[in-house]
Amino acid sequence: MNIRVEELADGAMMAGKVGDEDVLLARRGDEFFAVSAHCTHYHGPLAEGLMIGETVRCPWHHACFDLRTGQAIGAPALRALQTYEVQRDGDVIRVSRGQA
Repeated sequence: MNIRVEELADGAMMAGKVGDEDVLLARRGDEFFAVSAHCTHYHGPLAEGLMIGETVRCPWHHACFDLRTGQAIGAPALRALQTYEVQRDGDVIRVSRGQA
């Protein structure tokens, strides 16, 4: 997944792909976070959820995840999200497979 920095506003999230995997890319200031795009509880679409600080809340049952680590920090989700490596190269953000 590659995007230009200006394609994602501060405080915004977007869904994308890394290979065949669905990924959520989120921006907080100059930091970008990439995690699995679906909640580990009932597979809710996290891009439709709410970002608060460095967390994302699932729109279906409000499970909460840390965007930096992928850890489930609020029930009903108990399993962590996969994290992805995010690199900035000038004005381009590159997301790749593997833990950051």
